[in-house]
Amino acid sequence: MNVLYIILALVVLMVLITVHETGHYIAGKIFGFKINEFAIGFGPKIYKHVNKKTGEVFSIRALPLGGFCAFEGEDEENPSPGAFNNQKPWKRLIVLVSGVMFNFIFGIITAAIFLMVNGYAQPMVVDFSPNNPNNGILLENDIITHVNGKSIEIYRDLNALTKKIEAGENITLTVIRDVDGEQQIIELEGIQKYKTEAFFFAGTPYETKDKVYFKQVDGSFVKLSEKEFREAVINIKPTLKEDGTYEKFTHYFGEGESKTATFYKDAAGTPYTDDEIIKLAGISLATPSTSIGFVMMNVQARYGFFECLLKAWPFCFYICGLILSALGGLFTGATKISELGGTVTAISQIAEVSKIGFSSFLLLLPMLSMNLALFNILPIPALDGAHCVFVLIEWIFRKPVPRKIENIINTVGLFVLLGLVVFLDIYHFFIL
Repeated sequence: MNVLYIILALVVLMVLITVHETGHYIAGKIFGFKINEFAIGFGPKIYKHVNKKTGEVFSIRALPLGGFCAFEGEDEENPSPGAFNNQKPWKRLIVLVSGVMFNFIFGIITAAIFLMVNGYAQPMVVDFSPNNPNNGILLENDIITHVNGKSIEIYRDLNALTKKIEAGENITLTVIRDVDGEQQIIELEGIQKYKTEAFFFAGTPYETKDKVYFKQVDGSFVKLSEKEFREAVINIKPTLKEDGTYEKFTHYFGEGESKTATFYKDAAGTPYTDDEIIKLAGISLATPSTSIGFVMMNVQARYGFFECLLKAWPFCFYICGLILSALGGLFTGATKISELGGTVTAISQIAEVSKIGFSSFLLLLPMLSMNLALFNILPIPALDGAHCVFVLIEWIFRKPVPRKIENIINTVGLFVLLGLVVFLDIYHFFIL
């Protein structure tokens, strides 16, 4: 089964590279560039077809780790009128960036397919935190669709839309609410974030409702219902110590004289440790923060066909932002070398993600396509971006960089890139 996923990963990689090289090929044909060969893969040819009319060679090669579209006179001076370097600079620029553009278009198309198949999650209110000032404005089963006019999307969830809002600030939420059996879109104003305790309940512990018992003062055991358990756990108050840190729990519920000493024990009478309580109850430990103050569950929503085509654009720009942020992190230290990898690492990760499911596989396609597009447009020797830089220099100064120097720079860049790829793969698989 692992071999099949690796084969699938190789196919995905080759499809993306073929799309890229097809962009160069089509643009070259439109502008009358002479093309010598269109190859999928590197190394010895295992299949070759020659177009008798144009002389173009289409080949499939033994190593499925790349490809190329070879133009006449691309790396040398050539008297042929169809040679690459004899074409006008603006035509060469279009041909050079067409590979990136095809990857971007492929990313948009596959992103639209992913959005259409996968849909996105909208938060639905299922319960409220104690002392929540929004209780009564928000109701149970309200489905939140917008925050301050901005829609919740697959790439922009509720937390992303509210994280920069301070406590006490007014928020307008747009919700879908069931009113007398009909769903209505309602705008709720005056919603506020408020400061929460240092500990909060992370989710509804369906799996724990038959596992947690509480021993009361009189020695009897009580098994709480799901709702009672949730209310009990969510009301746990932290104890502030003299050094400014918090105790994990105070083992009491209630206040004043009604406070009941309730010890956390299982049915056999063995006390739970604090860590076990955290695990069983799904409690998250956090520093004091702000919250809208409700427990939610996600409900699946779907984009329409034309919506998917439109939403694919901001979704792909969001992916590009993540990629650029990761690249920038190489210079700030936010991205660690352990997070990088070469071609073999990429194939391995594609195979692993594909195992998760069809939805994850679909998400890979726009992510990888955008990654390939952005990487190739970087002004790194041997990549399309560097070739564009040399063409721009020629266009601006009306004189090309000597071809010999350009070839040396690109050749050195290619070997450096190949060395980096090999190093990252070795580091990923043998050093980490």
